[in-house]
Amino acid sequence: MRKTTLFARRIRGDLGPLNIDPVRGLMGRIIAPAVSITGEYQDYDEQDATQNYRIGSRMQVDDRVFYYSQAVAGLAYPNMYQLAVSTDLVAAANDCLSETATTVIGTTVTLAVAGFQGGAVPANDLEGGYVECNSAGQYAWRRIVSNLVAVGNSCVITVDRPFGLIFPIGAQFSIHKSSYKNVDDAAGAGLGTGAPAIGVPPIAVTIAWYFWLQTYGPCFIGPTGAWPLSLGEWFDIYYTPTFGSADSSLNRAIGTAPSPQRIGHVMGSGTYGSGAVFLELAA
Repeated sequence: MRKTTLFARRIRGDLGPLNIDPVRGLMGRIIAPAVSITGEYQDYDEQDATQNYRIGSRMQVDDRVFYYSQAVAGLAYPNMYQLAVSTDLVAAANDCLSETATTVIGTTVTLAVAGFQGGAVPANDLEGGYVECNSAGQYAWRRIVSNLVAVGNSCVITVDRPFGLIFPIGAQFSIHKSSYKNVDDAAGAGLGTGAPAIGVPPIAVTIAWYFWLQTYGPCFIGPTGAWPLSLGEWFDIYYTPTFGSADSSLNRAIGTAPSPQRIGHVMGSGTYGSGAVFLELAA
């Protein structure tokens, strides 16, 4: 039997029925990875210009879940009460497709990045993202652990485990940054026409600052369009970027876009009560 080890510094509070932080009298927190990069604790209702945790770190507070993120644009009122999206699947500059100068040694991959962010890739900018390879019928998907600063057209990344396959030089590799690295509000920069919702910011966030993005559990979302239950009994909630004015509106129906995204269900009733939403994006 494998022994389970629980590191106490992951927890602020106890593991009892109430899960209460005895010092502050608030609900306890469980954070993974638990160790702050700077040694500073940052709560879910705080933003910081300094990165205190790894991007994609997970915090659980009662029945709510938050992921550590960075805002690529300012998330000001009222957008902190609306859905946020990741620019990774929208802006071509955030994806890298390399078909030349690709070498793989163990868990280390060297890629050509001239067309990726203009070749400017800071150290660990890709941490928490993924790399995908599809070459000669061989396919692999690995988590990016770290990366060195790009030098010229070359960037060296380290993945979580060996590929277990032999890839020829020049194999096709694609880099996908963490979804929590480039968070924008759904109305920003025309992103409402093609970006998936990834969470709701619990506070206003300054551009390029770090914060905890809520992805699961009870929250309040103020739609810019119709309230989910204002015109009918629609309890499942969908996000459709083409609905309304390409903003972060919630949609009651599912027939107004080719592929609506279900984000959760309403918790209240009536017109304004349906703004209370149980978010179901990333648990």
